[in-house]
Amino acid sequence: MSQSRAAQFAVVPEAANRARHFVRETLTEWGKSGEFGLESVLDDALLLTSELVTNAVVHAGTAASVQCELRPGADGVPAGIRVEVADRHPSKPLPALAGPETTRATVEKGESEHGYGLYLISYLADAWGVQYSRGAKQVWFELRLPGGDPGPADALPPVPAAQAADDLPPWDPHSIEELDEHLRGVAEHIRNLFEMDSAVILLAEDDAPGTLRLRAAAGVRAGSLPPVTQSPSAASRIDLSAFPAVYPDLAGPGDHSSALVAALAELGLRSLATAPLAVGGRTTGLIAVADHAPGRFGDPDALRLAAEAERIALTVETARLAEAGQSRRAALSFLAEAGELLAGSLDPERTLALAAQLLVPSLARWCAIYRRDETGREKPALVWHADEEMYDALAEAVRASGEPEPGTDGGLWPATAADALRPGELLVLPLEARGRPLGTIALATQPGASFARDAADLAWDLARRISVTYDAALSYAELRRTANLLQASLLPPEIPRVAGADIAVFYHPAGQDGASADRAYDTMVGGDFYDVFEIRQGCWGLAIGDVCGTGPQAAAVTGLARHALRLLAREGLRPSTVIHRLNQAILDEGERGRFLTLVYAEAEPQPDGSLSLALICAGHPPPLILRAGGVVEISASSQPLLGVIDGDPGFHIDTVVLRPGDALLGYTDGASERRGAGRVMLGDEGMARMLADCKALSAAGITARIQRGVEQFGEGPLSDDMALLALKAAPIR
Repeated sequence: MSQSRAAQFAVVPEAANRARHFVRETLTEWGKSGEFGLESVLDDALLLTSELVTNAVVHAGTAASVQCELRPGADGVPAGIRVEVADRHPSKPLPALAGPETTRATVEKGESEHGYGLYLISYLADAWGVQYSRGAKQVWFELRLPGGDPGPADALPPVPAAQAADDLPPWDPHSIEELDEHLRGVAEHIRNLFEMDSAVILLAEDDAPGTLRLRAAAGVRAGSLPPVTQSPSAASRIDLSAFPAVYPDLAGPGDHSSALVAALAELGLRSLATAPLAVGGRTTGLIAVADHAPGRFGDPDALRLAAEAERIALTVETARLAEAGQSRRAALSFLAEAGELLAGSLDPERTLALAAQLLVPSLARWCAIYRRDETGREKPALVWHADEEMYDALAEAVRASGEPEPGTDGGLWPATAADALRPGELLVLPLEARGRPLGTIALATQPGASFARDAADLAWDLARRISVTYDAALSYAELRRTANLLQASLLPPEIPRVAGADIAVFYHPAGQDGASADRAYDTMVGGDFYDVFEIRQGCWGLAIGDVCGTGPQAAAVTGLARHALRLLAREGLRPSTVIHRLNQAILDEGERGRFLTLVYAEAEPQPDGSLSLALICAGHPPPLILRAGGVVEISASSQPLLGVIDGDPGFHIDTVVLRPGDALLGYTDGASERRGAGRVMLGDEGMARMLADCKALSAAGITARIQRGVEQFGEGPLSDDMALLALKAAPIR
C-alpha cells in the first residue's frame, strides 16, 4: 500500500531549505522501523529535491509544490520513493543536463544556487521525467530501496507515437556534414506544420553572445536575410533568451532593431512567432515562423512552437557542438601542420613564401606580406593571390599603397581601380617576435565576403607562428652571414701565380648543396683549410689541413695554424722546425686547442722545369703523385698529428721531385671518407683511381674531375667539408 504527503513552498530564499526539511521529516517518519532501508536514499532525495525546488523558485519564479510517495513493489512491500516537484510556469525551459564542467565556475562564484541542474537527477535517480500540463510543469524522480522488487506501478506509461504530420526528418546527429541540409528539412517541416509562409532557423555564435547566424530558411529567397543578426526583442513583452515570443504585426510600431526582424518586414511578412532552442538553461538558437498576414499567432501557437523547438534542441546542439569540435580539431591540425612546415625552413624568404601559400586560399583570397631583413631594413612586399592572373595587378597595387596599419579600412587600401582587388574585409596582422617588429601581413577576402570568426582567430594564431619562425630564420641568417665571413677569413683571398707551377684549389663547405640551411651553427664553420703563400724569392709554401671538429673552436685553431705557418716559414726556419713550433703553439692553447692534421710543403721551381718539394705529412692523408706516364704514387710517410705530443715529436722532411707533367694532389678526409651505396667508403685507393684518369689535365682540371667524382660516388650533398689542392710542374715558356 502506498503512502504520500505533499506541501507547498512560497517564492522565498528559504524555499529549498524548507523543502529539504519536509522531505527529511517525511522519510524519517516512514522509516522509523528501519525495515525498508529509507535511510540509504535519504541523502540523494534531499539533494535532488533541493535542486528541483531551486529550479522552480529561482528560475521559474513561481511557488513550488512537493509530493513524496512511498511506492510498493509487486509483493506489496515498499520498493522505492517518488518525489514530484511542480511549478506554475510550464513554458519556462529547464536548466537541465548541464554537466559539472559547465556550472562549476558559477557555483564557485556564488552566482548559481542550483549548480548542477538536472545533471544530478539523471545521474542519481533510478528514473525521472518531466510532465507538462496547461498550467503547471512537474519534474519527478524515483529512488529504489535496497532489495526493492519493482512492480507494475513502477513501469513508465508508454510514450504516444508522433503523428505522421509531426515527424521530423530522419537524421544522425553525429553526421556533421549534413547539419545544414537537415536544418533546411526541419525549417520546411516547421513551415508546413504551422501552415505559414516562411520559417527560419538560427544558431548562436559561441564567441559573440547574443549573436545568431542564419543556418536554414524555407519560403524565403536566398540572400534576402542577413547571415548574422542580434536576438530580436519583443518590446519588453517577453524575454527571448528564455521564452517564445509573438509579434502580431511587424508593420506596426515596435522594436525592429534586429536585422532579422527588419529584413522579414522588408519582405512583406507581417506576423512572426519565435521560440528559443535551449539546452541546459542556455539558449543555443532560435526557430521563427512568419506569415504575410498580420495577427496569425497567439500564445498557444508560441507554446506549440516552443514544444517543437524542445524536440530538436538537444539533437541540433549535439550536432552543433560536434561541428564546432570538428572545426577546432581541423584548426589545431592545420596549425600543427603549418608549424611543422614553417619550422622546416631556416631561410627567411622561403619561410614567408611558404606562409603566403598557407594563408591563400585557405584563409584569404589574397595576401601581402611586408617584411624586414635581419638588419631591420624594409624589403619589397611579397604578395600571393588565389588567381594567378591577378598577381601582377596586386603586386603593383600593394607597392603603390604602402604598408597598411592594423585596423585599416578595406575600402581605402589598397589604392586600386580594380574592383576584383577590393577586399570584402581587410585583416591586418602584425609580425613581431621578442618585442621586435618584423613586418605586417594583410589578408583580404573576395569582394562582398567577410572573415568568419573562426577563420580570423586561426589567421591570428598562424601569424604568431609565422612571426616566431621568421624571427628564427632571420637569426639563423645573421649567424650564417657571420659564419661565412669567419670562414672566408680563414682562407687566402686568392691563389698567387707561381712561375714554373700550375696550382689550383677547391673548397666545399659541408651542406652547401642545399642542406646548409638546416645546419647547426657549430657546423657552419668548417675545420678544413688550405693556403699558398710566398716564403722568399723562388720559394713557395703550400698547406692543406683539417682541424678536429667544426665551429668557433675549430676556426680558432685554423686561424692559428694558417697565420703561424706564414710567420714561422718567413723567419727562414726549416720545415721540420716550422711544424714543431706550430705543434707547441697548439699545445699552449690548452683545453681550447684541437687536434690538427696537416700537409706542409715548401716548393722551389728548378731550371729544368721540375719542382723540388720539402714535404711533411703530419697525421694527414699523404698527398698522391700522378706521374706524367699515369702512375700514381704516395708522396710521403705519415708522421704524428699536431696538438697531441708534447716536446719534440721528431718531424722529418720528405723530399719529392715533380718532373714536368707530374702532379701532386692533396685532399682532406671529406673526400676520401665519402660513402656510397652500401656505406662503402671511397678511401685513399678510390682517390688514387680517380687521379689516374687525370694525367692529361691541368691543375684546375684535376680538382674539377676529383670534385665531380667524389660527389657522384655518394648520394645527396657532401656531409663534411672538402678541400683539394693540386700542384703540377709546368715549365716556364
